[in-house]
Amino acid sequence: MADKEAEKILAAYPSDRLRGKATCLAQIEEAMKEGIRREDLLKAVQAYANDSAGFTRSKVCFSDNLFLSRRWRAYIEKQAEDREKAAALEADHHKRLACWISDRSPMCKHITAKQIDRLLASKLVNEAQIQAAGLRS
Repeated sequence: MADKEAEKILAAYPSDRLRGKATCLAQIEEAMKEGIRREDLLKAVQAYANDSAGFTRSKVCFSDNLFLSRRWRAYIEKQAEDREKAAALEADHHKRLACWISDRSPMCKHITAKQIDRLLASKLVNEAQIQAAGLRS
């Protein structure tokens, strides 16, 4: 199973820059053993491929170098930062929605059922507040 996952990750790398397939696969498997999620590593490889798409061969990192030097880590760290930012934005948005509900704002009509479920799950509001705002009967 790990072999197939490693193959899929390596397949995301531009074929004209592939070198040292066995080394690459071993490094990919090692990264996954260390706890790097397959999806994250795949996205990191895809991001590097996209970022370096217009580069000449003298300015790109061949696959064996990318995996041996672990240059993909910067992309994984960026993904983690992006997830944290998105989570913070979502939390802020939910707080604003909870304020609308608490204040019984006319803007409540724009709150979706899915958002209501998330607000209830996060315990920012309760069912009585939802009903008082006219969102559920």
